[in-house]
Amino acid sequence: MILRVDGMRFGYASTPVLSGVGFAVAPGEFMAVLGNNGAGKSTLLKCINRILRPNDGAVLLDDADTKRLGRVELARQVGYVPQRMESSRMTVYDTVLLGRRPHIEWDAGRRDYEVTERVIDQLGLGHIALRTIDELSGGELQKTAIARALAQEPRVLLLDEPTSSLDLRNQLDVLGTVRRVTREHGVAVVAVMHDLNLALRFADRFCFLSEGVVHACGGPEVVTPHVVSAVYGVDVAVTSVNDVAVVVPL
Repeated sequence: MILRVDGMRFGYASTPVLSGVGFAVAPGEFMAVLGNNGAGKSTLLKCINRILRPNDGAVLLDDADTKRLGRVELARQVGYVPQRMESSRMTVYDTVLLGRRPHIEWDAGRRDYEVTERVIDQLGLGHIALRTIDELSGGELQKTAIARALAQEPRVLLLDEPTSSLDLRNQLDVLGTVRRVTREHGVAVVAVMHDLNLALRFADRFCFLSEGVVHACGGPEVVTPHVVSAVYGVDVAVTSVNDVAVVVPL
C-alpha cells in the first residue's frame, strides 16, 4: 500500500469531525470517499495533506509517517485539488507549470517543461494553454487544477469533488483521464465524490463516512442497498445497466 490512514481523529474544540478513520490505498487504485454533507469528507483530505493537523492517528506513505516529512517533500509525494481554484491572470500553461514547484530548486528545467506539456496534452488543454485562468469556464478551470496537481508527479492524488462544476461529458472525460493516468503511473487516488454512479463507474474502492466514522470500506461489494440507505437515509436499489453498476433511489 502507498497510503495508509490509521486511527485518524480530528475535531474543533468540543465538536468531533473524524473519529478513528482508517483505510489503505494501493498503487493505481482509485478510492471514492462518500457520504452526506458534513460527514467529514473534505476534512479528511485536508488532514491527509496536513492542511489541518489531526488530533490523533497517523498518515503513512510506504509505512513512513508523514509527520516526519517537510512541506516540500510532502508536496512531491501528495497532490491536492480543492473544491475551488482561485481565479488569476496567469495562463493555463504557467498554472500547470506551478505544479512543478516542489521539484524546482532555482529555475524550471527541460524536464519541468516536458512534464507540463505532457499533462496539458493528456487533459486536452492545449487549445487554451495561453488563455488566462479568469477567462476559463468552470469545467476548464477544474481540468487546469487537476493538471497542475498531476504535474507534481505525485504518488498520491487527493481530489475534493473533482466533477462538481463539470457537465456530464466533462465528468466522464476528466475521471476517465485521471483513472487512466494514475493507473499508468501507479498513483493512488482518494477522491471525495457525491455522485454514487460516477463513483461506481470509475472507483476501485469505496469508503463511506457517516458522522465522521467509517461506516463501510472496501470494493464494489460494499455498495449495497443496506449501506447506502444507512449512510444517506434513502432507500435504493443497486442494479446494473450494460454491466455497469448503478444506484437507483426508490
